[in-house]
Amino acid sequence: MNENKIFSIYDKIFKKILTLSSTAIINLINGMFGTNHPTNSKITYNWTEFENENLKKILADTIVTINDTYSYHMEAQMTKDNSIVFRMFEYGYSHANRQPNHENNEIIFPEPIIIYLYYEGNVPDEYALTLNFGSQGRFDYKVKTFKYLDISAEELDKRKMIILIPFQLLKLRKII
Repeated sequence: MNENKIFSIYDKIFKKILTLSSTAIINLINGMFGTNHPTNSKITYNWTEFENENLKKILADTIVTINDTYSYHMEAQMTKDNSIVFRMFEYGYSHANRQPNHENNEIIFPEPIIIYLYYEGNVPDEYALTLNFGSQGRFDYKVKTFKYLDISAEELDKRKMIILIPFQLLKLRKII
C-alpha cells in the first residue's frame, strides 16, 4: 500500500470521528482553541466542498460553527506541507464568502488550525501567509499547528480531547 493511500485512510478516519459526538467535538474545539463553549452548544457542520478557479473540487477537512456564531476550521495532515497555508486561506475565504455580514461590510473567516497527526522533521508552530493590499497595507493570515505526536495521552485527557485517542497508534509507526 503506498503512502498516499495510508494517509488517505487517516484523513477519512479523522473526518468520520468528527461526526460521532457533539460533546466530543465541543471538547476538541475547546482543547484546541482554548475556548470554553458549553458541551450542549449547537453544532453546524458547514459544507466544506468548494470548487477552485479550474472547477476542480476541493474538500476541506472540517469547518464547524458553534451556536451560529463561532466557526472553526480544522485540517488534519500526515506530512509537512508548506503550501497548506494557501489552501487554509482558500477554504476559509470560500466559507466566509458564503456568509458575508452585510450589516458591517465584512467577511468573517473561521478560526484555523492544522492538526499534524504524524510528521517527520520540523513542523512550525504556525504558518503565515502575507496578504499584500498595496497602498492599504499588508496583513499576515496566521494558522497555528497542533502537533499530535508531542501530546501525551494524559494531556489529551486533561484537555478533554479524547476523540483523538485512536491516533495514539501513530506513535508506534516507526517501531512497526
